[in-house]
Amino acid sequence: MASTPARTRQTAAARKRSAAKPTGTAAALDFEPVRIAADDDVEEERLPLFYIGDTEYTIPKDIPPGVALQYLRTAGEMGEQLAAPVLLTRVLGQHAYEALESSRALTDDQLQQIIQIVVDLSLGRGEKKEGKATTTR
Repeated sequence: MASTPARTRQTAAARKRSAAKPTGTAAALDFEPVRIAADDDVEEERLPLFYIGDTEYTIPKDIPPGVALQYLRTAGEMGEQLAAPVLLTRVLGQHAYEALESSRALTDDQLQQIIQIVVDLSLGRGEKKEGKATTTR
């Protein structure tokens, strides 16, 4: 039976040492691990953002912070104008985004208003109001 070369034995031993899980690490730290609920456990309440004809399109009442992080990363890498479609698709959903995209009646002012509302709410700058949505013209 041939012996294992020294280099192979050392590599295997190093792998075992690095794979060993530290014990008592949580006790040595001054905090408890953060537990985040599974997405299936989170109910999403939605509010109307716009209408095309009589069809209502909604956004989440509480936009998850991960959406803002994605927007900020995309804006930093590609610029705000290219990050806006990613944000709108993520917040509105593909169906609502495509409805906006294909609407011939949508004006520039309406689009800018929708984008600004979504950006502000995503970044926590918007005032979340209960009740009827207000529009400016």
